[in-house]
Amino acid sequence: MSDKLIKIAGQARASWVLSYGDTITLLICFFIMMISVRAGQINKIHRWVNDRLDEAAIEVQEAISDANIQEISVKRNSKGVQITLADPRLFEVGSAQPRNTHTYQLDAVAASIQNLQIFNLNNTEHAGFLKELQSSGLQWLAEIKIEGHTDNMRLTRNALYRDNWELSAARAQSIMIQLQERTGLSSSIYAIAGFGEFQPIGDNNTLTGREINRRVEIYIGASLVKSL
Repeated sequence: MSDKLIKIAGQARASWVLSYGDTITLLICFFIMMISVRAGQINKIHRWVNDRLDEAAIEVQEAISDANIQEISVKRNSKGVQITLADPRLFEVGSAQPRNTHTYQLDAVAASIQNLQIFNLNNTEHAGFLKELQSSGLQWLAEIKIEGHTDNMRLTRNALYRDNWELSAARAQSIMIQLQERTGLSSSIYAIAGFGEFQPIGDNNTLTGREINRRVEIYIGASLVKSL
C-alpha cells in the first residue's frame, strides 16, 4: 500500500474514532441531563409533601393551643406531625380504656385533625397537581399512626394483658377507635403499634421518668406511593 493510501486510511480511522467519541460524550451528557431533571422532579415532589405536612402541623398546633390542654404537645419531625398524649393518668393502671374524666383530651385531638386539608387535598388548590402525579402513576397517601408506650413496671398476675407490650398495643388501638369515631375519617388511614417499655424518653428508675414514659404518640404522615 502506498504511503498516500496509508495516510488516507489513517485519517479515516481517526475521523471514525473522533465521531464515535463525540457520540459517546453526547450520550453521557444526555443521561446526566436526564438524571438531573429526574432528581429535580423528585426534590420538587419531596418539598411539596413536606410543605403539606408543615401546614398540617401548624393547623394542629393552633387547634391544640386554642384548647389550652397542657398534657398534649405537638411537634413536627421526620415521622410527620407528632401529637403526644402525655398525661400519665389518661388510663387506669393496667387498663387500655381512657378514663371518662380525661376523654376531653381525645375530643381536642379529634377536633384538631378531622378537618385537616392533608386528608382532603382533592378539594383544595392542590387538586391539579395531584392529577399530574396520578397520571405519572403516583397516589397521595395520608395516614394516622398511633403508638402506645408504657413504663417498665410489671403488670400484676391477674392483669388483663400479658405484658406491657400487649398493654401498649391495646392502648394504641383504644385511642385509634376513639379518634376514628370522633373524626369520621376512614378506618383505612389508621394504623397502630405498641412498644411497651422499650422506647423510654424518661428514666424508668424514677417516678417522674416512669410517668413521662406512659404516653401515646399520634403521627400524621403523608407520602406518594405507586398506584396499584
